[in-house]
Amino acid sequence: MSDPLGLNYKERNGLIYPELQISNDPISDIEPLGKYGQMCLSFLKEEYPDRYAELTMNGELMPLMHKVNEQAHAQVEELTDKLIRQQGYSDTSDTMLMFRRRNAFKAVAEEVVIREFVLVTR
Repeated sequence: MSDPLGLNYKERNGLIYPELQISNDPISDIEPLGKYGQMCLSFLKEEYPDRYAELTMNGELMPLMHKVNEQAHAQVEELTDKLIRQQGYSDTSDTMLMFRRRNAFKAVAEEVVIREFVLVTR
């Protein structure tokens, strides 16, 4: 269904909704945003509303947030592995101990990535 304005509509549960696209990449609009992307989005919206509005109007917001999310996840994994290697824990007999250490290193890595990568202006 379409109208003279060129909008397309979808019917869901007996109601008609316009198919709106937020960004230049329609896949970014549909794909759910991860933890770090949500943090970055909230940070931009609260701390830099002008930049947030500019990115939204240009259609660059959601692709950028997805990119931040992917890069932050990769950095957390990389930093976690680096911390584990630096500590030199090679005893794999105690699984729970290794699990606790990995979680502790991951928490440290997340703090660093959030502070230095996610919560920065874009």
